[in-house]
Amino acid sequence: MKLKKMIDKTLALYLLVGVLNFIVCTGIMFLLYNVADVSKHFAPIVNYGLGSIIWYLSCNYLLFPGHKTTSKQLLCFVLDIVVCYLLSYYLIGPYVSRLLLRSHSVTRFFSFGGTENIRGNCEMSVGSLSYALLNYFGQRYFVFSDRFAARKDRNTEE
Repeated sequence: MKLKKMIDKTLALYLLVGVLNFIVCTGIMFLLYNVADVSKHFAPIVNYGLGSIIWYLSCNYLLFPGHKTTSKQLLCFVLDIVVCYLLSYYLIGPYVSRLLLRSHSVTRFFSFGGTENIRGNCEMSVGSLSYALLNYFGQRYFVFSDRFAARKDRNTEE
């Protein structure tokens, strides 16, 4: 029953916006890292910063239009981004990458930016995916929980 509550129209719209946001921002991150030779520490900050701005605007104007943003909500949004970033990039990304890069085929897959960028490409990929997942649950149940509840109430009344 709880799974059914989590899978709804909001999740579908979130996924659509999220996938587009992910493709654009992650693409920029990999271009910065592999082409512009920006460090593997700064390129993800650009990715997550730009992606967070796009996501916040999407929540306010697309997912939950007509809701007033509070300073508490903005603070929670920033806190969620920072926590998700730190967990994804400094804990999950390096740990999972070490496990994944034991496979020769995985190592070959992440060599698209040259052999010197394999570990960074893998860490940033794993970090981006884990960030997207953690951020969804943080946004839904921590930052915008009242908006999700209000939207659900409107959907059940119709």
